[in-house]
Amino acid sequence: MKTFGKYKTNLKVHDNAVYSYDTKVAVIEEDRIVQLAYYTVTTQKHIRYAAQELGLRLVETKVKA
Repeated sequence: MKTFGKYKTNLKVHDNAVYSYDTKVAVIEEDRIVQLAYYTVTTQKHIRYAAQELGLRLVETKVKA
């Protein structure tokens, strides 16, 4: 499991999945993070931050959770 410095208690990566507040919000596929739905502002920040820190391209969606 990987945690991040900025959001160490609420953002994690485990088994190629990104978790925000213990909810699976994105998956890692090759060189990108694929967001599963459109989330709250805070969760969107978490997903973008994880993509940036991991050096991966973010594939966003407009479908609401």
